[in-house]
Amino acid sequence: MRNMNKLDIADELTTYTNQLDNITELLITNINNLEISKCKETDRLYFLTDYIKQVSNDLYNFSNEIIKDDAK
Repeated sequence: MRNMNKLDIADELTTYTNQLDNITELLITNINNLEISKCKETDRLYFLTDYIKQVSNDLYNFSNEIIKDDAK
């Protein structure tokens, strides 16, 4: 494993954040295109989507903290 500095880690976290955001958008699009009535599966998909958004947001904030800390 290569030695990574803080900014490399922050960049990787940003990449993962963007990927999670893209996955979330795809999930929302697919959920909205479902031709089924409201059911438990749809609720679970919305829960998963919200959870992914939260993880993405947390990673983004953590990445920003790393960058701010490195700038000190």
